[in-house]
Amino acid sequence: MTRGMENTDSAIRLRLIDSTLFMIDRDGIDGARLKDIVEHADMTTGSLYWFFKNRRALINAALAERFVRKMRAITDLVSEAFSFSADSSDPMLILKEMTVQPNQPESIAARAERVQVLAAALEDPVLAKHVADIQRQLLRQISDVVKTTQVKRIIRADVDPYSVAVMMQSTAIGLASIDLASDLMPDLKGWNHLMEIVANALRA
Repeated sequence: MTRGMENTDSAIRLRLIDSTLFMIDRDGIDGARLKDIVEHADMTTGSLYWFFKNRRALINAALAERFVRKMRAITDLVSEAFSFSADSSDPMLILKEMTVQPNQPESIAARAERVQVLAAALEDPVLAKHVADIQRQLLRQISDVVKTTQVKRIIRADVDPYSVAVMMQSTAIGLASIDLASDLMPDLKGWNHLMEIVANALRA
């Protein structure tokens, strides 16, 4: 982080959060020390405690910020996928882009991060509200995109858009329990066949 960054409250808070995420990536959650975080952010310990009451609050805020960024990226990808699929009138392309592939390393890593945030939220009411607000926004955006495809007669009009959005999100979270061991992973061919069946069921 550069010294010349704008010195506003929001900028300082973001510097601390970005520094925390850097240390989490480097040393893990347990290894991220406040001393290293403030030094990396070129801040003082006093500045840290002005924004966060303790280390746990800082870690939770950093995890929440990462969650926000991931969810925004997912929303953008979903919107792009639906836009592309709307032109081709093929709902299978929609699900191919939206559905989590169980055995991709990047998908496994993303699920692990989400589980960390959700676990932290169970112990932190403020974080829980923040995460719920983010999730609510994402589900609303996905639902709106589903409605657009229904207008274009790509997905069946009698399908509840919100239920489709929840199905997508719950599948990703549910797969986190499968990530515990490689032998729990479904056969990729069988998984893709299932997704094709779901796509056909949604087809208008």
